[in-house]
Amino acid sequence: HAQLTVFPNSLPGHLHFLNISFNDVKSIPLLHEQKLTTLVLCHNAIDVILRGTFNRLNDLHTLDFSHNRLSSLDADDLDGLESLQFLSLEGNSLRNLAPYAFHRTPNLKMLRLSNNPLKFIDATWFRNLDVLESLEVRSIDAHSITDNAFSLATRLESIDLSDNDFVDIPRGLGSARNLKILRMDQNPLVKLDSSSMSGVRRLRELYLSQMPQLEAIEDGSFWYMKALRVVEISGNPLLKVVSASAFQWNTSPILRMELANNSLSTLPEGFVEWCGKGKLDLGGNPWSCNCETSWIKRCRSTEGLMCSSPPRLAGRSLDEVDVSEMTCPLSRTLLLQFENT
Repeated sequence: HAQLTVFPNSLPGHLHFLNISFNDVKSIPLLHEQKLTTLVLCHNAIDVILRGTFNRLNDLHTLDFSHNRLSSLDADDLDGLESLQFLSLEGNSLRNLAPYAFHRTPNLKMLRLSNNPLKFIDATWFRNLDVLESLEVRSIDAHSITDNAFSLATRLESIDLSDNDFVDIPRGLGSARNLKILRMDQNPLVKLDSSSMSGVRRLRELYLSQMPQLEAIEDGSFWYMKALRVVEISGNPLLKVVSASAFQWNTSPILRMELANNSLSTLPEGFVEWCGKGKLDLGGNPWSCNCETSWIKRCRSTEGLMCSSPPRLAGRSLDEVDVSEMTCPLSRTLLLQFENT
């Protein structure tokens, strides 16, 4: 915040940490601070990395280059950063990453490329990234991923694809064989079905929130996902249907399920498996308080759950409604009894 326009000419010897963020620096010279371990250059106006800039920063493990003006990255721009573990390039103007753009950073564990107009993910970017664990590619205008996109990133465990243009779970995610955490919030998915998760059965955490077009979670959507522990599907204004057969109830290991702030008026009774242990968040939905949802009263906490129908219960807290008031027409009651036999 010193309103710098040029990179400092003189720096203390044996410097380990350097932060010149939130200035108007437009270029960086060849750096000779060999002891640097952390370099923060975010929120400047740097539009190019000169060849050899980082050649002597052999100990650098953290480089924050976010929110600058880079439009491209060449294969040798990061030469000298063999010890780098964290790299942020988010919020630049990157349209072109050269093949093998990160091959000079073999120890990189976290890579942030979000908020760049990249439009696609190229498998060659991950050449020599054998220990990469986390990739963030939010808001890059991507709508598809090639089948082998992550085949070179053999230790990749976490991918954030939020705020892109995917209309389904990309098949190319299957090439990330050790993927455990997937974030796909704010994508235009319309539904999940039995084929949606076929390439990511080993996930432990799944985040599918703030999706403006998601309407239904159909039969078999989460079958065979034996490692799944956390599911967050919240803030989806059109989501009204979650199938009773979306999960395999007897084998599901889920520890936390969030279905808050959707448009759910009813939910299959199988979800009681989670709510009894405080694992289920159902707040902010327009519940129909009748015989189909009376099981929710058995949850550990129903605080904040509100009835939207029938008219005689609309606006009342589910906490205050007695199970005896949650009735259905006789024909509906008989149908539910038939379905449960």
